[in-house]
Amino acid sequence: MESKILKFSSLCLAIMIVVSAAFMYYTDTYGQERYKQQPGQQEEMSGLQMLEYYTEQAEESDEVEFEQQLCIELPEGMGMEEVLIENDYVKQLITVEIPQVGADYFVDHPLLGRSNHINDLYMADGRIEITMDAVYEPQCMVEDGRLYMDFLRPQDIYDKVIAIDAGHGGGAPGAIKQGIMEKDINLAIIRELKELLDKNDRNIGVYYTRTEDVNPTFEQRAQLGGKAGANLFISVHSNSTVDGLMSGYNGTEVMYDELKSEEGFSSRRLAQICLEEVTASIGSKDNGVTYGNSIYIIRNSEVPVALIEVGFMTNQQELDNLTSPGYQRKAAQGIYNAILRALEEGF
Repeated sequence: MESKILKFSSLCLAIMIVVSAAFMYYTDTYGQERYKQQPGQQEEMSGLQMLEYYTEQAEESDEVEFEQQLCIELPEGMGMEEVLIENDYVKQLITVEIPQVGADYFVDHPLLGRSNHINDLYMADGRIEITMDAVYEPQCMVEDGRLYMDFLRPQDIYDKVIAIDAGHGGGAPGAIKQGIMEKDINLAIIRELKELLDKNDRNIGVYYTRTEDVNPTFEQRAQLGGKAGANLFISVHSNSTVDGLMSGYNGTEVMYDELKSEEGFSSRRLAQICLEEVTASIGSKDNGVTYGNSIYIIRNSEVPVALIEVGFMTNQQELDNLTSPGYQRKAAQGIYNAILRALEEGF
């Protein structure tokens, strides 16, 4: 009886070993196929891992060769005009949408290419989200049913690059006086500035932290100049007295980073140029350039930065001026003149 039990136990153990080995073999052999069947789940490959895996498979089988960084097969008959591409410079996020495809499209038609300068990659439901390590401009073309993508730095396209920030926005209104919010004044001036820059025939690339009523983080604002490799960074604000009370104090001042070198194409020099050009354009009092290292976006900017306080919302005359479209256009003209002057000086 005891020997039968031992034989039975040995048989069970052998069966368990065989089953376990078979399961491990199945997992190793078909694991990659499982990734293909159910991409995107947390326990499986990331977007970058999928890109690497499928590219290796394609290279081994000599299925496709291309010089561009990324490539994906499109639905039959789809052209470039049907593919939706958005570039969020502030987040360094490039989004590609292929309309009218199912959830498993990128399983049957995987994205191929290199992950150079790509920090993160997400694919689902006809949407590819590519988070880059800096600001890039996507170059896209469709050929033989495939979408090819390359990513160029702004310096590869433009002679000069600038970054522009409209202070506050969204749920951060800034100063509020008589129902007027600073964020709206700042944005109105920046929109006027954008019109001027859009009409300029020089090869200047311009990157804005916002052109709508949104509120990028301080970090996103401060890093845009560096991520875009900008020659300079200008932020536009409207001033107030410390106590927030209406007063006779008025005028324009420009803040700079006093802890960085003042030699050459510095934050200090850019601030002085902005001060001179803006006060000349709007006829405001010159309150000079002031220390600004305590301000996050000034302290953390990797490029020469100037923060322009156009006028005082706590001064009734200047508040009326700041809300006037004509005055906003003059302020924008002053900033525009400052930008051109700074670039001409060598920034």
